[in-house]
Amino acid sequence: MLPLAGDVDGCNRRGCEWLPSYSMVSLKNLVQMVANVFDSFTAALFIRSHQEDFLDLVAWESLSPHIVPGCRIEVGHGLIGWVVREEKRLHVTHFDRDTRTLGIYSKDVKIKAFLAAPLPHGEGALMVDSKNRYAFPEKKQRILEDCATMAFDLWSSWRNRCELEFYRRWSNWYLVIPGETGSLLASLGELLGLKCGLVAFQKGDESSFVVEADIGLSGKASLNGQSFSVDKGLVGWILRHKKHLILSHFGIDRHRSYFLWSDEPFNGGPVVIGLYQPIEGGAFVWILTGDIDMSGWPKDFAKLLVYSLGRVFSV
Repeated sequence: MLPLAGDVDGCNRRGCEWLPSYSMVSLKNLVQMVANVFDSFTAALFIRSHQEDFLDLVAWESLSPHIVPGCRIEVGHGLIGWVVREEKRLHVTHFDRDTRTLGIYSKDVKIKAFLAAPLPHGEGALMVDSKNRYAFPEKKQRILEDCATMAFDLWSSWRNRCELEFYRRWSNWYLVIPGETGSLLASLGELLGLKCGLVAFQKGDESSFVVEADIGLSGKASLNGQSFSVDKGLVGWILRHKKHLILSHFGIDRHRSYFLWSDEPFNGGPVVIGLYQPIEGGAFVWILTGDIDMSGWPKDFAKLLVYSLGRVFSV
């Protein structure tokens, strides 16, 4: 089990700012329309996260002051998670449970009816609820399914545009990858929009690793050349498990979320991207943190980046 705070998870938090976000605006408009058509207390759209095990709230329209912005629901958990896992519509009449179990409210708001429809291919869910009626008619249920399909089309359009832009940026970066470790770390951070991190090397299966370069330290001297145990921190976790690590809530608990040790000088977050790169004689870990949104990035971007790093450090 991962020994840290935050969710393992994967277009910038600034909103894919190099592209007009027409599709994202359209999604918000669609959810607003759904709320009006259904005369709902809340209408909300959840999209499967980059990690694919969670659903992120991306748009909502509500009369409640108790919506939790940025809430995340595990696929299969609760009513909304069930809809996505089973890819089936769910209609709950005479709703009599605490609405906090839905995962979207911070307080019980006592709704009367709940309805949710899955997006195609289990990519998310569109939900509405009501405080005015105990059930939604069959026609409205079918309309919500049509709206869920529309939401999927709009989301896919935006995501595809962001993916294409990511590949364009990556191809430009790949052509000029520097050969020196510190410069390569900095250029990787620039590509990803992350300004704080390090690259570490573990020789063979040794119980320690050495920091080869770092960037973005908060006023501290460089950690270059210092050795640390693989038993602690995110870098050690990546080396022990030999796989990439993507977090979206890094730094919430400084005593459990850290690269090397608690209270270290890496004050980034909330996103962490950690790449595991096996090479001849050992392995590199490239780990960076900052404030970005990866929702429009290719799902296999970590593999793509490790492949690219192999141009300098081959297996």
